[in-house]
Amino acid sequence: MKNKLSDRLSAVYDLVTVGSVVADVGCDHAFLSIALVSDGRSPEAYAMDINKGPLEKAAANIEAAGLSEQVHTILSDGLTGLEKSVDSIVICGMGGSLIISILETSIDKVRNAREIILSPQSDAAKVRIWLRDHDFSLAEEKAVIDAGKYYEIIKVVPYGADGWGDGKAFTMKYGPYLLKHHDPVLAVHLKKREQVLASILNGMDKSSSRYVELKGEEDKCRSFVK
Repeated sequence: MKNKLSDRLSAVYDLVTVGSVVADVGCDHAFLSIALVSDGRSPEAYAMDINKGPLEKAAANIEAAGLSEQVHTILSDGLTGLEKSVDSIVICGMGGSLIISILETSIDKVRNAREIILSPQSDAAKVRIWLRDHDFSLAEEKAVIDAGKYYEIIKVVPYGADGWGDGKAFTMKYGPYLLKHHDPVLAVHLKKREQVLASILNGMDKSSSRYVELKGEEDKCRSFVK
């Protein structure tokens, strides 16, 4: 079943610890929940979405897969509608600010989980900083290209505030784990970013603080991809 997932969801799937009960927040059509349960990776899942339409499609997909007893749909704003404790919380396909809002609103539920897996569509640095500042430890990160777009998946555990490296802007923007392990997908992404920055810098005032900032980022990108 996993082979039917997109590359991004497949990477998320791989980060879910075997045997975990999962809350899939913003589940869309519940493809991830269905794959996790049908493959036996998760005994039970809660497919959650704030929108009724996608959740109805999710319920139809779950029924067609014969998993209505194991995959439960919940109409919910973030985690607010979840009444059961879970091992793994997955939040994908949302902007970083919205992910942070969901985590803050249900922080007790988040801290009771064993792992949290996030894939922000934007503001990944902001998410990482929030996690570090709220004592979450970085367990692993994955980078994938899916349909031509670059995605990062961040896995944390709710204790310790470890694994965040030097905490500097470049590190938090591109991922401490990805940088430390010299992730090949990140390397491709940074090569493209280096080229974009070179073009931007070519037309800037070299005495400006913004030039200095972007030149520093370009140098770090170049150093990483060497």
